[in-house]
Amino acid sequence: MAGAGTGENSAYPSFSSRIAFIIVTAGSAVGLGNVWGFPYVAGQNGGGGFVLIYLLALALVAAPAFMAELMLGRMGKASPPTALGRLQAKVGSKLHWPLVGWTGLVGTILVLSFYAVIAGQAMDYMLEAAGGGFAGWSDADVQALDANFKSSMPMMALWSAIFMGLTALIVSFDINTGLEQAGKVMMPLLLLILLGMVIYSGNMGDFGKAVDFLFGFHEMEFTPRLFLEAMGQAFFTLGVGVGGIMTYGSYMGRDVNLPRATFWIVAMDVFVALAAGLAIFPLVFSSGVDAAAGPGLVFLTLPLIFADIPGGAVVAFAFFLLLTFAAVTSSISLLSPTVARLEEAGWSRRRGATVMAALVVGISLLTSYSFAGGKDVFPLAALGLGGMTFFDLIREGVSNFILPLSGLAYALMVGWALSREDVRQALPMADGPLFRAWHMVIRYVAPICITALFVGAVAG
Repeated sequence: MAGAGTGENSAYPSFSSRIAFIIVTAGSAVGLGNVWGFPYVAGQNGGGGFVLIYLLALALVAAPAFMAELMLGRMGKASPPTALGRLQAKVGSKLHWPLVGWTGLVGTILVLSFYAVIAGQAMDYMLEAAGGGFAGWSDADVQALDANFKSSMPMMALWSAIFMGLTALIVSFDINTGLEQAGKVMMPLLLLILLGMVIYSGNMGDFGKAVDFLFGFHEMEFTPRLFLEAMGQAFFTLGVGVGGIMTYGSYMGRDVNLPRATFWIVAMDVFVALAAGLAIFPLVFSSGVDAAAGPGLVFLTLPLIFADIPGGAVVAFAFFLLLTFAAVTSSISLLSPTVARLEEAGWSRRRGATVMAALVVGISLLTSYSFAGGKDVFPLAALGLGGMTFFDLIREGVSNFILPLSGLAYALMVGWALSREDVRQALPMADGPLFRAWHMVIRYVAPICITALFVGAVAG
């Protein structure tokens, strides 16, 4: 089962090269959070000011935590709970580190449960566009397509099952045949389609207004919740905190320069998120559509635009293919940690991937219900969370709580529990200014920022 990499344990699988590790891990970071989530969250929160906070959250909190999670995976060489258990024993901590790993595994299943529904709709729309759909459609036609999909739980369940079946198929192979080959194919295609979309939107839409919206400063209210939303989006787009990144870190060879690899992975992640905004908002503004359309921006608002532009069916197919690729590159990293843990318990990869994919499809029915008959069902209204459906609770619970809190735990583990020398050797890098700056951020800045934002959000 081992790959050709250079991990410390030759029996443990690893990626075949540094480039393979960077491409596949970047693919895991680039997902629906970038192409679906970032544009609509930025639109809802006023554009430029939110984007600035998001970039600061990436630089000061999420990216350092991302490198810390990769490093923990490299040191532990196992699934997240097992890796953290080994490291807990190494430092002699009385805290139960594997609990963070188990929480992350729960988070991966919850994320996949709504990923599957959203990706399923993208696949359904891609099929519709392949048949010439959207071109010349009326507003009523587009609204009917969205309404029909979201009113049919069997339809949503079917597409969720198809998407999770594809994810399970890739994960069921060994690391080099499955994860690595999928990443090498889909990541370049994703970037190529995205660049084509940006060029098309720049020529056909209001590119100047989109740039001003995303990068200009506008009057907006800066609240603790806005900062928490930006930090949650930063963690969500990178995929920090649920164990997928740690699992990929465990497959990383010693020949990988972790700080340099982290820079390129985060840079690609930011590029895709901003490029997705530049692919979507020029068309949005040129059509007079509200940028704050929310989660329906991709599936309801954009198709209305595709219906009115030249080559609308082709553009729609390319966009929803892009969305599907982004979803798959992330979903395989989200399913991998639980499969790795089941492998440690003696399961085959195929059996583990199949069982966990089936579990995800079952839980995805909660999101499907939220889109269908449960639009007005708010299960935790009695706790002050009125207006939040099952989907809202799952998405915000993972993005704004599980991911940042897990990131906080990783920062405390690396910054305080592990020795400075162990951390330096695990990266590995010289004890120079770059290492000292990162160590200070992971030791002080990231924990303080995450804690302060949670206190402010609760107080607000």
